[in-house]
Amino acid sequence: MVFFAIQIFLRYQVTLKKLTVFSSLALVMVIAGCGSKNGLLKSGTDNGHALTNAFSRVFAYGTNKLGPDRSQSGEYPDVPLEENDPRVKKFLREYVYEKRNSTRNYLIQAEPYLPMVKKVIADNGLPIELAYLFLLESGANPEARSPANALGMWQFMPATARSYGLRVDSYVDERLDPEKSTKAALLYLKDLYGMFGCWRLALSAYNSGENKLNKVLCQEDATEYDDICSSRKLRKETREFLPRFQALTIIAKNPTKYGFPKLSEKFDQETSEYVTVTGSYRLSEIAQALGETTEKLTDFNPALMRGVTPPDGPSYPLRIPAGKKPVFLAKLKQLKQDNQQRQVYHVVSRGDTLKSILKKYNTNKTILAGLNPDVNLNKRLIRGHRLVIPVVTNRPKNVSEVSSVRNRSRPHGS
Repeated sequence: MVFFAIQIFLRYQVTLKKLTVFSSLALVMVIAGCGSKNGLLKSGTDNGHALTNAFSRVFAYGTNKLGPDRSQSGEYPDVPLEENDPRVKKFLREYVYEKRNSTRNYLIQAEPYLPMVKKVIADNGLPIELAYLFLLESGANPEARSPANALGMWQFMPATARSYGLRVDSYVDERLDPEKSTKAALLYLKDLYGMFGCWRLALSAYNSGENKLNKVLCQEDATEYDDICSSRKLRKETREFLPRFQALTIIAKNPTKYGFPKLSEKFDQETSEYVTVTGSYRLSEIAQALGETTEKLTDFNPALMRGVTPPDGPSYPLRIPAGKKPVFLAKLKQLKQDNQQRQVYHVVSRGDTLKSILKKYNTNKTILAGLNPDVNLNKRLIRGHRLVIPVVTNRPKNVSEVSSVRNRSRPHGS
């Protein structure tokens, strides 16, 4: 099994002089993963994705960074859309006929975001087919939450999101920000392509996680997608992920061919700018000072879970309508900081259940999930875990304690 690790190592042409202690450790971890039942890293840990992503970036350091399918111009190859593949045909029929209403809804929900996503993709030199990945990931719902606790258009887990620069805590969750999460998702896809050398494996790893896919490649002594696409060592969702993505992309690129309305991909004409805010201020009061509606400012800043700028951590880049920055800076001194206590902590003890905690604090699961991004409330609570609990205050009705994050059925059937 060490053969696979050596093949990866040689693929990136890393010289000994350019290896750091960290990259050497990464290589040891890869080799150990191929020869053990435990894979590359322990699963279920908060830092697993962050460490693995760091490893992939270390392996790319000092190499040609092209991978086997990269052209010398620096462009990535197109993602293959194998329309005649029997598996793709199967899911084309499913999305066009059996799940026609759901597919129509995905396309409608994607319309406002596609221009932004395509621009970010073009800026990164990535293939345009990746613009449609978020239809499969979330049904183009920027507030989608999976049973596994992945959130947003691109279905980031908290640890992976943080490792790609997104802020995730009880006040700010940038997985809910379409533009920021798109940029992070494309960085992740770049890393996955760098690790696996082809889009078919990279996209499969986006679903399963790079640890799991690496482990299966090692167990099957394989290096190609075709060698593992039917492996029972992968979840059904991962086995189906690529052909489902290909089917949805084929439809989205030419919707009228399949009887769906043509997608209108016009940029939102309203421009905006950012202003740095230190301290906690209510969005409702900021909106009033700017002469705007709270709803508009909330839509501009979907990552603010509480309707306030965060009191802790680094200053927050608040998005406001373009041309309003001088007005905001002039009136900021007149605004009072929001010093209300907004949370308490509950340490899970013996006998505690989610139902009993929700009843005790008069809150609901959606709010609790938003304030505790690292806790999967769909699983049994663990003794000793500390939960952030909202404190109910007399606040304006148009300011939510947290954003409303809706559960949904994932397009790929998990």
